[in-house]
Amino acid sequence: MDFIYYRVIKMEMISFSIGCFFKKISRELFPFLFIVSIAGLTIFLYRFGWSGGWHFDDWPNLGGLTYVFSQGQIDAEAVLEFVFSGDAGPLGRPVALASFLIDGSGWPAHPIEILRTNTLLHAINGLLLWAVLFNLGHLRNWPQTKAAWLAALGAGFWLLLPLSASGVLMAVQRMTVLSSSFMLLGLWLYLLGRAHLGKPSLHAWLWMAGGLGLGTLLGVLTKEQAGILPLLAWVLESCWLTPPQFITTAQRRSWLGFKVLFFYLPAATIGVYLLHIVWTADSAYAVREFTLSERLWTEAVVLWDYLRLAFVPRAMAFGPFHDDYPIFTASSLPALVAASGWLGACILAFALRRSTRLPLLALLWFAVTHLVESSVVPLELYFEHRNYLALALPLFALLVAMWHWAEKRHTERLVALVLGSYGVLLAGVLFQTTTLFGGQPLATAQIWYRQHPGSIRAGQYLGQHQSQMNQIESALEVLDATAQLRPNAGALSLQGLQLACVLGKPMAELQARRDQVLRELPLAPQRFSIVDTLDKLKTLYIQKDCGGFIQQDDLLTIAQAALNNPRIAGIAQERSNLHVFMASLFIDAKQLGPTMEHLLAALQAVPSLQNLQLTAVVLKSAGIGDEMAEILEQHTPQWPRNPWLRQRMQKEWQELQTQVRALK
Repeated sequence: MDFIYYRVIKMEMISFSIGCFFKKISRELFPFLFIVSIAGLTIFLYRFGWSGGWHFDDWPNLGGLTYVFSQGQIDAEAVLEFVFSGDAGPLGRPVALASFLIDGSGWPAHPIEILRTNTLLHAINGLLLWAVLFNLGHLRNWPQTKAAWLAALGAGFWLLLPLSASGVLMAVQRMTVLSSSFMLLGLWLYLLGRAHLGKPSLHAWLWMAGGLGLGTLLGVLTKEQAGILPLLAWVLESCWLTPPQFITTAQRRSWLGFKVLFFYLPAATIGVYLLHIVWTADSAYAVREFTLSERLWTEAVVLWDYLRLAFVPRAMAFGPFHDDYPIFTASSLPALVAASGWLGACILAFALRRSTRLPLLALLWFAVTHLVESSVVPLELYFEHRNYLALALPLFALLVAMWHWAEKRHTERLVALVLGSYGVLLAGVLFQTTTLFGGQPLATAQIWYRQHPGSIRAGQYLGQHQSQMNQIESALEVLDATAQLRPNAGALSLQGLQLACVLGKPMAELQARRDQVLRELPLAPQRFSIVDTLDKLKTLYIQKDCGGFIQQDDLLTIAQAALNNPRIAGIAQERSNLHVFMASLFIDAKQLGPTMEHLLAALQAVPSLQNLQLTAVVLKSAGIGDEMAEILEQHTPQWPRNPWLRQRMQKEWQELQTQVRALK
């Protein structure tokens, strides 16, 4: 009996030990399994949007993929051209463009592969954010389970935010998603090193410097917005992390030098850049329909709208078209209320800093992430993808506050129920949003247009899909209805003229439409698709469609009306494109004098190699070489910053000079 009793006791002890072991493992592992599950759910919900189509910024940025995969295999020369000739930002964004080589073979048929990769990157970003938030808790000496769960909840809610859907389901916004990947990776490496700061070792410094340096470098080569990464690390240092304790003076000096190099210098650089924009605001905003003051007042309202739609989402509020957002001034009540709200939020966060820094952390993180794209830089007013990382820390701060409140009042189950219900709400709205993005293109375009009837882009998008379905009359009605809501919408009137020509409308109506275009183009606040539409009208003119109504003089007069618009002519590339278009009309008419006049004007606007090559072709066909040699001397091409592209263009430039000397 004693032997049996001993064996029973031993088995119970072993069972207890094993149970404790697995219980401990589950406590520590379950939060990670939770965030992995949420990442999987996110991928599942986003897959309903993969069947969506291309959008307005996809075509100018990804068009080079046509040549990369033109022969059914990758063309090495076209690859280098595509990767290093980007002009979406001042640095060309080569890392982002290179990433499209992985999944861009479907261009221009469908974006399914690209959107699938975007979604996978988004899920990976959720895991990286979990790692960042977990380390934030670890550095505050939280229990490991608490740090892991708060990180999992913060990253999980962030993954399910419907406000991020347009950033993931618009192909070209890979630039936003991937640059955020590098920023999160950089912050994670920084925090890993930061945990060992103060110890007599170089490893901490190397991890911190490597994280911020590598994350910023790769990030800005993906999208320039990543330049704020050092400032985000500074926000964490100021509002969350405990100041490091050093033993030696050398360590304190090293920390000061680190802050100067990685915090103060980047902040000063961005500050100088923004001040330069303010100093040159008259010229910088000449191409916009709003002034610097109007932009700042409007952005005060926009930022509140972002927060409202982030935390109280509506599927129908999300989409790619927001160019109809109202412009506010200092006398607008919504702008005054919004600005007062931000001022009050700043005062409250600063006043509470001694008891809790969570409001200050959330406010500063949100402000810094919007520092470039939602401040003085003359960008468009509203884009949802600007919030991709902006909401990460505000969500985390809110969850931490709720967790501490629940601990003090022992209401953990109630808070868990509220958070669970809210998570289901977010997942439901995200499903509605992704389904909308991935629905039938024509039906989706109609829904977006109904939500934004005053959006020029929404009207053009719907009209494009209706035209593709041979519903040209309906497309014309949409363009006309949108033009009624947008005064002087010259681009819409021009497209309306082109569709009216295709439909063979009466001559009196065509003439009235042409006169409307000539009135509106010099005053148009937007410049969407003007040269493209002129090219289509030129095709109708060459094919003698439109009942012979469109003639060379009409096209020249319309192009000149566009040039009379300072918002259009103020952009050198637009000015060059219009002059090249006008030159093409005279080339067809074999009129050398006016052809050269417009080609020289195009060169004056943009002395590009392409414009020089076109000029050389024209003069060669006319048997004139001396003039071209003189033109080459007077117009040296603008060389790109990219060394590979510059070297290639310089080689072509030398070849062109050789040809001109031979012709002479």
